[in-house]
Amino acid sequence: ITGRGCPHRCFFCVYPQTFHGRAYRPRSARNVVDEFRYVRRELPFVREIGIEDDTFTADRRRCGEICDLLAAERVRMNWYCNARADLPYDLLAKMRRAGCRMITVGFEGGNPEILDAMRKGLNLETMRRFVRDARRAGILIHGCIMAGNPGETEETIRESYRFALELDCDSMQFFPLFVYPGTEAYR
Repeated sequence: ITGRGCPHRCFFCVYPQTFHGRAYRPRSARNVVDEFRYVRRELPFVREIGIEDDTFTADRRRCGEICDLLAAERVRMNWYCNARADLPYDLLAKMRRAGCRMITVGFEGGNPEILDAMRKGLNLETMRRFVRDARRAGILIHGCIMAGNPGETEETIRESYRFALELDCDSMQFFPLFVYPGTEAYR
């Protein structure tokens, strides 16, 4: 974990609403890179690092700084992270050069009205562009789609399924809306 919290306003997300808060409180780029170096040096059997921040890319400048340091210092370690589907190609390419192998992305759905109702803050075209850019950068995508959001119907679920097929991610998971106590979705 390189930072806690997430500044985005999705109504269902448990950690920002119940544990970490919506302000992103990151460790310094230097501290993160030093931990990568430590793992590489002291734990040579480790082949990959999973960055489990709610949204590792919440601070794009910091994400780029971490990637620049990893690449400049030749810290050869594969890693994956959680990110939003709105990153520009140049940052994705920088992440790949720094060892990012895969990104887990919450697309959440394929119907614009449902996405707006959950306050996702992204539109379908932005997500499509993200997938094209991640592919071009050489990063695998694990996508996530939810069902059962307020206002969801059989047709909106079909739209989400068709959207998932269109995105054609390297892997995809589908799950129901989990309404955790303390979240807006629960209330």
